[in-house]
Amino acid sequence: MRALPLTLRPFVDTPDTRGIGAQAFKVGGTPSWAQDPEHHRCACGTDLVYLCQVPEGMEFAVPPGQPEQPYSLGDDSYWLFLGNEVYLLACPAHCDPAAVWPVNQN
Repeated sequence: MRALPLTLRPFVDTPDTRGIGAQAFKVGGTPSWAQDPEHHRCACGTDLVYLCQVPEGMEFAVPPGQPEQPYSLGDDSYWLFLGNEVYLLACPAHCDPAAVWPVNQN
């Protein structure tokens, strides 16, 4: 993989009738939980809040000459997290720069 610029655009995330947000790469908004919502608490005691998510099957172009990713659906892209959605929850108290918890669902 190689680093590319990340461009964020404004996005209105309107939850559906079940309270589920859009299934997309996004920062903020409403999570699109693949399973039941998860709630976690920081070591400082504060409830963690939803920060961002990476949807299942997020593709990245394969640089020329690089090997095919095992278990992928094609040889022209790499998939991040292969069939899993990843949500990042963070401590709103900012008690520590590393106070982020990843949640994996499929």
